[in-house]
Amino acid sequence: MGLATHPEVVEAGCEALRKYGVHSATSRGRFGTNPPVLEVERRAAEFFGTEDAFYFGSGYAGNHILVSATADRMEAVLLDESSHYCVQEAARLPGVPVITFRHGDPEDLRRAAAPWGRVLVMADAVGPSDGSTAPVPEYLEVLKTREQAVLLLDDAHGFGVLGPDGRGLLDELGLWPQVNGGGPEDSDSRVCMVVCGTLAKALGGFGGIIPGTAAFVEKVRSSSHYFDGSSAPASAVAGSTAKALELVIRQPELRQRLQENIARLRGGLRDLGLNPPPGRTAHFGVALEKAETMRAIYEALKSKGILLPYIAAYSGIPPQGILRFAVFADHTPEQIDFLLSELRSLL
Repeated sequence: MGLATHPEVVEAGCEALRKYGVHSATSRGRFGTNPPVLEVERRAAEFFGTEDAFYFGSGYAGNHILVSATADRMEAVLLDESSHYCVQEAARLPGVPVITFRHGDPEDLRRAAAPWGRVLVMADAVGPSDGSTAPVPEYLEVLKTREQAVLLLDDAHGFGVLGPDGRGLLDELGLWPQVNGGGPEDSDSRVCMVVCGTLAKALGGFGGIIPGTAAFVEKVRSSSHYFDGSSAPASAVAGSTAKALELVIRQPELRQRLQENIARLRGGLRDLGLNPPPGRTAHFGVALEKAETMRAIYEALKSKGILLPYIAAYSGIPPQGILRFAVFADHTPEQIDFLLSELRSLL
């Protein structure tokens, strides 16, 4: 959304620092919850349309926290092979077998799930490097054959971007009402969906977020010691984040502008013969045949004042690497066209 340097967001952080100091110096289980942290949770619940939300220091920890709340009685963890590092690390926490399946492949998920009755499936909702989206409906069909299943998605790159209300991939798919404790009241339901994410990307703030029903959020807070054993986000960070959420709620045209820029960039790249992945994500990777070509494009564009990173190695990218695009709501059409024009001269 381009909010990280917004004057109101910056000033809100400064004001919180002046009023509340750097930090409360203790965990939230005691006296560590100051007003800016509570305001982030209130604003996040408003944005996500939920009863409550749990705000914590970094989105990297979200999977670890959700695993603690959902992995009891699971016989195995089924892990998308291209998952972000934080998802891969959290998958090991339950101490049960971890079986990988091919990225975004429901049939390979079926293979991995076959020997197990109770499974926890972990993946990114939106690929952190390539921008691909998880085939959630197909995953759910596979998991209906299990005795019990939890589909845990990290939607760090979907929050604020996808869906009619900006609540991420599950909002885009019409599944948001079923997430994080909001599913059907039928206690025999075999599959539940849980999601975590960050406020540090499209939403313009900083820190991890898990929205949900009051009962679900209470379970999340009490299932790990991240709430009662870890420091809350710093005052300035929380103050800025609360203001960024306020602006996103108050100015839905920001998301509209972002989607217009996404469409302009993706369409322009296709006109150049490049193949961004399907979807409407604000970031995505494009792989050319040779690493040397992508590295040269990165250097040439940088000399023109355009930052288009070449990423040689990261979770979920091909051996030759990718050029990673990211477009903001405050990019102008002229800036996007300048990038496309310069790319055309280099391809």
